[in-house]
Amino acid sequence: MKRLLAGVVVLALVLLLPFLGYLTDDSYIHFQFAKNLLRGDGFAFNAGDPTYGATSPLWVLLLAAAGIVVPGASGTPDTTATMPALAWIAKGWGALFTALSVIWLARLARRLGWEPRLAVAAAFLAAVHPWATRWAISGMETPLALFAAVAALDALAAALIEGAPAWRAGAWIAVAALTRPECLLLALLGAIALAIGGESRLRARSVALLGAGFVVPYGAWLAFAWTQFHRLMPNTSAAKAGAWLDLERGAVAVRDGIRIVLASEATPVLLAVLVLAFGGVERLRGMERGRRAFWILVALWPVLLLLFYAATGVQVVSRYLIPATPAVLLLGVASWRVVAAQRSVRPNVAAAGLVVFLAIHAAEGGAITFRVSAPSAREHAVGLRESLGEIGRWAAHETPPGTLFAVSDIGAFAFYSDRPVLDLFGLVTPGMASVASRVGYDRVVLDVRFEAVGRPAYLVDRARQKARLTSTREPDNPYRFLFARSIENLGITRPGGWFYSVYSIDWEAYDRLHPRFASR
Repeated sequence: MKRLLAGVVVLALVLLLPFLGYLTDDSYIHFQFAKNLLRGDGFAFNAGDPTYGATSPLWVLLLAAAGIVVPGASGTPDTTATMPALAWIAKGWGALFTALSVIWLARLARRLGWEPRLAVAAAFLAAVHPWATRWAISGMETPLALFAAVAALDALAAALIEGAPAWRAGAWIAVAALTRPECLLLALLGAIALAIGGESRLRARSVALLGAGFVVPYGAWLAFAWTQFHRLMPNTSAAKAGAWLDLERGAVAVRDGIRIVLASEATPVLLAVLVLAFGGVERLRGMERGRRAFWILVALWPVLLLLFYAATGVQVVSRYLIPATPAVLLLGVASWRVVAAQRSVRPNVAAAGLVVFLAIHAAEGGAITFRVSAPSAREHAVGLRESLGEIGRWAAHETPPGTLFAVSDIGAFAFYSDRPVLDLFGLVTPGMASVASRVGYDRVVLDVRFEAVGRPAYLVDRARQKARLTSTREPDNPYRFLFARSIENLGITRPGGWFYSVYSIDWEAYDRLHPRFASR
């Protein structure tokens, strides 16, 4: 088993190679926070202005911790042609957590009492998972979220099935929640599972231990967040969420989530649904209490996560669902184990069927990775450097330090420019979050809705059309078009050409058009 598992780990790492040059604009947001930490400018995106604009504070802290010993990690690169030191640090962490996720999933399978070959099978499913592969070395926190979710499920299994202390599960859930805040839902599920699945005399103690393991690390961060930012949840809770309980947005979130899952996990999901439909409930009833509670938790976790996104109106992308991936894969292998255990299934047929099951999943993942994901990632990474990265370098050379820019996609620009930004979506400028959510990005720039928050000297607009804000010659139009850079895609879900247009802003012209503001 150890050799097979080692081979699966190697396979997982080899599959990352097509994404070696891949970074997203959100990756640079993490790098910017880490860079300012290394410079002594606080937990801040704009130097010296602390803000809870990082969805994953733990990921930022890991990048900064490694950056202490890596030369040049706190510097601003002079060119966009080479990979920044912080990006290599992020990719190193990503590869490590990807390998650990594969290994830990096999460990969890063995804890559940599965045969070694099925433990390796579960690890293989994770190794070839196309979305885990796409995001593993993208510079994002996704591989840490994947590993934390696997480790949390493993610790919960140990508590529910073996009677191990539940504080470990609480600690791993805290790690997951400090990586992706929606993993707080896993704490709720874990507490419920321990309450219904533990021995009667130990239930309260187990739940208390889970809470203690969770509160110590997570509470420490909350105390820091409150003292530094005067808030307990990241700005992204408002910046990336739509309207709560909006039926239309909720339906879109569910639709997109289902599409993402079926594109990458159709085989295990289909198998799990069939086994559940044909005797799955009876099998659950036949399990001992702790094991039954564990599998109920595993089944509910992906569903609850998707429903949370639907309720908050979040636009679902593949990396948001990665924390639930281990649960889906476990359900798939567990369902295969049920099928293979039938008396009518011969051992050689079961072995061949397992190979076919794994091959179908691998083909499914390979098709997405090599035909869709990797080409899109390469194209996006080049376009990001040549557009926002180069605009950032222009700002660094052509504007004085401290010049304020209004920007929609803030990461690469801020990292390469070292200029403060007014974030038009509100991630690091909280005053913009409700405005952008209410009226939409286009109205924010067309109507200059950001004026109430700040008066930047420049605007970097994102649109399908170049220089769209000066297409009409109005004498009081405050925008003065300077230049534009193009990018071929903004990700798999947003293909086609886009432009980042740079404008200077004439506030005297704006005040002539809006005298009520000029008189303030």
